[in-house]
Amino acid sequence: MNIGVKDIAEWIQTYHDMGIAMAFFLPLVEAFFPVLPLIAIVTGNAAAFGLWKGFLLTWLGACTGSILTFWLIRKISGTRFHHFLIKYKMIAAASHWFENHGFSVLFLLRCFPFSPSSLINVLAGLSTLPLHTYFWATVLGKAVMIFVLSFIGADLLDLLKEPWKFIPIILLILSLWFIGKKVEGRYLTK
Repeated sequence: MNIGVKDIAEWIQTYHDMGIAMAFFLPLVEAFFPVLPLIAIVTGNAAAFGLWKGFLLTWLGACTGSILTFWLIRKISGTRFHHFLIKYKMIAAASHWFENHGFSVLFLLRCFPFSPSSLINVLAGLSTLPLHTYFWATVLGKAVMIFVLSFIGADLLDLLKEPWKFIPIILLILSLWFIGKKVEGRYLTK
């Protein structure tokens, strides 16, 4: 299957035709179902709606989904399901980890596109981390990550016409992945 720039341009137009509700809804749903590729959603939104509109739609959807997940997990607090989850040492340790490290680490994890967002939402919800800390770390960290990916997506067709421009982007994404894994590994062992 040979996909060309024209094919991608048609896909972007089709994506745009689905409307802004879908551009908001997809990142919201991704917070609950991590099998959806957030990187593809972000770049698709930016390619279809432009840098600022695509960024804003994705950011609002992703933040709404994350905060809803956090809130729903908090709602089960004290239930049998909550006690079932907390009984596992790794889950309990990870939720305590959020309590101990607070805003700065949560913000850093949110900045990296390869951090397991839905897992972070659940573990933070199981912790006693204050809602305002979770809210601001999520809103600000996701803004950084989504803006970087939106910037790439907004120039997607130009990048496809000049593929050599992907090299610094791929290096940036790999660097973010590597740094994210280092940060994640450092704090998960504590």
